[in-house]
Amino acid sequence: MRTILLSGALLLGAVTPSLAQSPAIDPVAVTILNRMADNIGALRSCSFRLQASHDEYDPNLGALVRDHDSHEVFIVGPDKLLVNTRGDKGQRGFWYDGKEAFYYSYAENNYGRVKAPDTILAMIDRIHDDYGLDFPAADFFYPTFVDDLIAQSKRITYRKTVQVDDRDCFHVVAQGPEQDLEIWIANDAANLPVRYLFRNRGKDGVTQYEGTFTEWTMNPELPASMFRFTPPPGARELRMQARNEKPAGGAR
Repeated sequence: MRTILLSGALLLGAVTPSLAQSPAIDPVAVTILNRMADNIGALRSCSFRLQASHDEYDPNLGALVRDHDSHEVFIVGPDKLLVNTRGDKGQRGFWYDGKEAFYYSYAENNYGRVKAPDTILAMIDRIHDDYGLDFPAADFFYPTFVDDLIAQSKRITYRKTVQVDDRDCFHVVAQGPEQDLEIWIANDAANLPVRYLFRNRGKDGVTQYEGTFTEWTMNPELPASMFRFTPPPGARELRMQARNEKPAGGAR
């Protein structure tokens, strides 16, 4: 599963998969997931807050530690994205205006810029592949989310309706050989995600990625100026080096 924050499912439409012919795939669970995916895919724009945490291996400690972030997200499909993040690694910002992507560190007052593809989906994939920037919770915004989940899961179950922060939510559980997912989806007209919990089984043990969505706004009017980054006074521009790029003067 992807580990990036948002893709370009907005304005691309959601894909409704065929129900898998397996007794382990609960058709009620798939119907709930499809409804969520269809509603997200139909959005022209949105904004929300995401309180997220994830396990990360600390080589100095030789142990997993939990990092926390609070993301404020604004999206206009198909080519505008703004993410403002505060967390254990300080405050960071990410802007994309359809032509360039900017990453800014508030604490260090420096930034990097890269030319970017002309859609959110292509831009996010490129930034992730080239620079390793990871943004949790992207999976729910991909048009193929439900298809991908069915393909990688041994079992998908609608468990029951539960209360999450005083909201009535459907609780869906997907179990796979390498990753499990619990997702709580609002039991209302919009059926947007409220909370998620990924469990990955890897070489560092079982790691968890958890998040809670709040303050969803559907189809807000957001000015284009929000998505253009203007360097603050005294900010230094740093060159961003892709992971597969060889150092200058290095062997070819």
